[in-house]
Amino acid sequence: MIYDNLSDWRRYVPRSKASEFCQAIEFLRTFTPDTPEGKHVLIEGLIYANVQVYTPKKLEAGAVEYHRDFVDIQTLLYGVENLYYAPLAALQEKTPFDPEKDCGFYHFDAAAGTACRLEPGNFVMLFPGEGHMPCIECSNDPAPVKKVVVKIHRSVFEA
Repeated sequence: MIYDNLSDWRRYVPRSKASEFCQAIEFLRTFTPDTPEGKHVLIEGLIYANVQVYTPKKLEAGAVEYHRDFVDIQTLLYGVENLYYAPLAALQEKTPFDPEKDCGFYHFDAAAGTACRLEPGNFVMLFPGEGHMPCIECSNDPAPVKKVVVKIHRSVFEA
C-alpha cells in the first residue's frame, strides 16, 4: 500500500508501462465536480475509473475487500473518509473471491487495521492481495464525498 500526496505521483511510475500509468494519472488530474459518476474506460481491459458520490458509512458497516488482478488508486475530490488497511492473514473470510468482479471480502478486525484519512490532495494505492476497507466516516456527522477509484491491471506494474 502507498499513501501519499497527489503532487508526488511521479515516484510511483512503473518503468515498463509508464505511458499507461500516466494516462491513469491524467484522468485523476482532470477529475472535477462535473466529472459524471460511473465507469470511465481509459484503456480497454487495462485501466478504468469508477467515479462515485456517497456518504461514508459507520465502521461497523464496512468489510475488508481485496483484489487479485487490479491495483486501486483512490482519491477524493471533496469530502473526507477513512480507509483502513488490513493484512488478510489476520482476518476471517466473509465472502469468497469472485473472479468476475475481481473482489473478495473479509470481516474487519480493528486490532488488525490501520486507518488512513483520505481527503482532497492525497491518494492511496493498493496492490493485489492488500486488504482495504474504504468509505468509512471520520466523524459522527459525515458529509458526502466524491471519489474516483482508478483500476489499473497488475500487468502495468510487471517488468
